[in-house]
Amino acid sequence: MNAFIRTAALLACAGVVQVAQAAAPSATSLTPGFSFQAYTGAAPVGEGSVDTRDTLFFIDEQAAAGLKSWYIFFDPKGPQIVDAVLTFDRPIVDVFTTRAQLDGSNATYGIDVDGDSVMNDYGTHRFIGLEPSQVPFGDSITWTAGSNTVHLRFDALDPGDHVRVLVAVPEPSSHALLAAGLGLLAYLAARRRR
Repeated sequence: MNAFIRTAALLACAGVVQVAQAAAPSATSLTPGFSFQAYTGAAPVGEGSVDTRDTLFFIDEQAAAGLKSWYIFFDPKGPQIVDAVLTFDRPIVDVFTTRAQLDGSNATYGIDVDGDSVMNDYGTHRFIGLEPSQVPFGDSITWTAGSNTVHLRFDALDPGDHVRVLVAVPEPSSHALLAAGLGLLAYLAARRRR
C-alpha cells in the first residue's frame, strides 16, 4: 500500500508542476512570411538594436503575485508592419502598452535574457510604447480581460513596438493545497482498499 500512496503522491505533484508551467503563446494568425519566436539574443530590447525583419518576438518572463508575464515585441530593421493574433494558455489580466508601464514593470517581471547575470536586457527608449492608431499608420491592440487572445497591429520603426501581456496563474500556495488534497485522496483510497 505504501508504494501506491507514494506513486499517487508523485503523480499528484507532477500534475501540479504541469499546471504551474505556462505554455508559450502561439500565433494563430500572422502576416504571411513572418515568424513568431522566443527571443534569445544578446541585444537589449527596447533600444532599437535587435533590428530583425519579419519576426515578432516573445520573452518568457517571471511570474509574480498570481500573474505570468510575456514580453512581446517587434523591432525590424527599417519600417515594417506586422498583424497577428496571439493565443495564450491562460486568461489575460492586463496588457501594458506605454513606456511608463513597461519601464515600471521591468523590475517585477523582467529576466536576464542573455544569461550573463547582469540585468541590462531592457532599454527604455522613449518610443518603446505603442503609438496611437491613425489610419493608415499607427499601432493597435485589442483584447478582452479573461479571454486568451490578443490582436495586434504594429507599424514599427526603431526602437520597434513593445507590450507586456499578463496572464493569470495559480499561486504556489494553491499548488501546495492541491497537492495536499490529491495526496489525501490517494491515502484515503489506499486505506479503503485495505
